[in-house]
Amino acid sequence: MIRLFTDARLYVLSQLKQQLDAAEIPCFIKNEQLAGGTGDLPFTETWPELWLYRKADYDEAMTIVQDFKKILEEAEDSPDWVCPQCNENNEGHYGVCWSCGHQATPEIT
Repeated sequence: MIRLFTDARLYVLSQLKQQLDAAEIPCFIKNEQLAGGTGDLPFTETWPELWLYRKADYDEAMTIVQDFKKILEEAEDSPDWVCPQCNENNEGHYGVCWSCGHQATPEIT
């Protein structure tokens, strides 16, 4: 197993996990429930972590992570968008449709 990504925002890791699942890259989120330990534990130790089961998937998974991070950075002040897959309205900061998990593309956001 190998740690792929850590972020204070669980929703970011959940969206990334959806994308990795869609790419058939086995992974899991660790520390989902540790936020309550903040204070007794250093806050960075309680952040959720996205882990891969197979080291061989790392390069492909990192490509997905980097693409997702670009979308997150660009989407901070982005307008709302409509998912081309399910027609659901999404707030601009979402890089993945909250309803169906379809990844936003730069053309949409």
